[in-house]
Amino acid sequence: MTRQIINRRQFVGSALAGTVAVLASRANAATGVAVGHKQVLALSDGHFNMPVDMFLGTPESLRAKLGNPAQIAANTYAYRTEERTFLFDAGAGRSDFITKAFPTASKLPEDLQLAGIASEDVTDIVITHMHPDHVGGLAAGNRIAFPNARIHIAASEWNFWNAQGFDTAAPDAMRPMVAAVQEISRVVEHNVVLHNGSADFGDGVNVIPAPGHTPGHTAVVLDGGREQLVLVGDLTVHEDVHFANPAYGWALDIDGDQAVKSRKTLLDMISTDGLIMGAAHVSRPGVGRVERNGSGFRFLPL
Repeated sequence: MTRQIINRRQFVGSALAGTVAVLASRANAATGVAVGHKQVLALSDGHFNMPVDMFLGTPESLRAKLGNPAQIAANTYAYRTEERTFLFDAGAGRSDFITKAFPTASKLPEDLQLAGIASEDVTDIVITHMHPDHVGGLAAGNRIAFPNARIHIAASEWNFWNAQGFDTAAPDAMRPMVAAVQEISRVVEHNVVLHNGSADFGDGVNVIPAPGHTPGHTAVVLDGGREQLVLVGDLTVHEDVHFANPAYGWALDIDGDQAVKSRKTLLDMISTDGLIMGAAHVSRPGVGRVERNGSGFRFLPL
C-alpha cells in the first residue's frame, strides 16, 4: 500500500480546524465533529477489557501503565446527508459470543437512539473489517438489524472469513470467532455489496486498503471539502501504544508485518497532510490529529 492510493490534491486546506460538540445528554454519547462543511457523529459502543499481553513487543513499563486487563474504547461513526445515513462499522451486537466475552460493549443501539438515528434510516454501512466487534451489530439474532442498508465490505475480507470449511480449519482459539462471523454473514448476505478495497460510495465517502490486521481491512476517507477525516478501523488499538511506536504488535493481527506497514503509511499520511483521524479503539470519541514525535507519532484529541 502506497500513498498514491489517495489523490493528494483532495487533502489540501486547513489543518487546524475541527469543531467538536456533544449532541446528547449522556456524556460522550453522540459527539459531532465538523469535517469541513460536513459533520460526523462519533458514537460509543462501550469498551473492551483485554489482556495486556495482547500488545506484542511492548515493554513492562508500558504494560504497567495500561493495566491488566487494558481498557480499550469501542467507537463507531455516522454521517448523514439529506438522502442517506452512513454508519461506519456496526458495533459488537448482542450475540452470545459477544455478551459472554465482552459484557461492557454493545452500547451502540442506545447511542444511535440518542443521536436520532433509527435502524430503518441507515442506508449504507461501510465495514472496515469483519471482526465481531465491528460486524456483530449487523444482526439481531436471525434477522438483519438495519433492513434498508447496503453493507459495503471488501471482497477479500468477505471471502477470507466465509471460506468454506474455515470454521473448522481455523486455529482452535480462532474458531468461535470465525463461527460467529459466518453466522452473521448468513443473516446479512443479501444486503452485502462487495468492493475491491478501493471504492467511492458517493457523498464524499471512500475506502482505501489498509491490510494486515485482516486481509481486507480498509480505512474510510470522508472528504469534507477543505478538510478530510480518515477512519482507521483497527489500524491503532490504543493511543498509548501504536502511535509512539507503530512497530508494536497486536495479537489479533492476521499479518503482523503488513499491519505495521499499513499503520506507518497511514499515520505518516495523516500527520503530513494535516488530516483528522478517527479510530475504533482510541479513547472516545476517538477523534484527533496526529503529529510526528521522534521516530513515532503522537495522537492529539480534538
